[in-house]
Amino acid sequence: MNPFIIRGYQGNTFFCDREKETEAILQALHNGRDMTLVSLRKMGKTGLLLHVFEKLKREKEFETIYLDIYHTENLNGMINQLATAVFRLKKSFGERMKEFLSTFRYVRPIISVDPQSGQPSISFQIADEHEARSTLEDLFGILRQRSLKKPVVVAIDEFQQIAGYPEKNVEALIRGLIQTLSNTRFIFSGSNKSILSRMFGDATRPFYQSTEMIYLSEIPRERYSRFISSHFKKDSRQVEEGAIDEILSWCRGHTWYVQYFCNKLFETGSPITHETLFNTRQEILLSYEPFYSEYRNLLTRHQWELLKAISRSDKSDKLTSGDFIRTNNLTNASTVKRGVVALFEKEMIFRTGDQYVVYDVFFSRWLEGG
Repeated sequence: MNPFIIRGYQGNTFFCDREKETEAILQALHNGRDMTLVSLRKMGKTGLLLHVFEKLKREKEFETIYLDIYHTENLNGMINQLATAVFRLKKSFGERMKEFLSTFRYVRPIISVDPQSGQPSISFQIADEHEARSTLEDLFGILRQRSLKKPVVVAIDEFQQIAGYPEKNVEALIRGLIQTLSNTRFIFSGSNKSILSRMFGDATRPFYQSTEMIYLSEIPRERYSRFISSHFKKDSRQVEEGAIDEILSWCRGHTWYVQYFCNKLFETGSPITHETLFNTRQEILLSYEPFYSEYRNLLTRHQWELLKAISRSDKSDKLTSGDFIRTNNLTNASTVKRGVVALFEKEMIFRTGDQYVVYDVFFSRWLEGG
């Protein structure tokens, strides 16, 4: 088995570090505190949540529910995700069917089988906001009953999506329902720091200061280096000096990109040399080139040039300076400011400290050479 997992969770052996974050989340849950976990996309939030859930299952003190609402566009989408997750809680299929068919006041659940996982999925044909809100209330009623028997932990990934739902007062509705569940803990996670900061830090918003916050950054380089090296050595691979550090630097320590790079390296069966790293980099960038070339059609010429300048410059903290503009053949400061706003909205760049960075690490490396 390739030890460098790029999707899902395959147990503690293939999970690197996050010891402090894991312990902080477990302590909060055991002491009745809800959590908000924030990080860039592909930094390992989902793996961490599933790692925490694995520990909770071994303790046998909590039931766990995980749902990812990233692709939901409205309240109905979230309801379907939550209903499916609740339906998959440990019960016989007949008991679950009876519970669901008798619970909902206005709509009947449609039960189907996910062709990929073979697991049951639930959906509702909801006609209006009244039905949506009533159905969500009914779902929380099921959670309330289940939590009376055993505490429940619900993790909602990409929680910032609810801020963009077209229905009114969704945050207030969900916050109000959560407050009715005394024996259920919630973990909210997401990748849009600015939206989540407003949701949980603005005194006028329903979720204001309702959770403990954790920001998930890069895994410490020394720990990640030991993890990578150990798995290559278990497979009897020779590792050239400085090779692991080169991987982490090229991937900027960003978890998914490191895992993907190492996954490709492991696949080769070769010693881990600087030549192998070079060949793997070229292979990765070549495979993504058709997609990255298409990005150009989604941007204006100025946005494209600005994106290239950010990827190549060590002065991305001074985007509107005359030196940066002249060096990169950009137009003027006001045009750069508009370009930055557009690239932020398209989630193609992010800001860390004073620096602007291209979000997709491989795309950034491709831009550097283009």
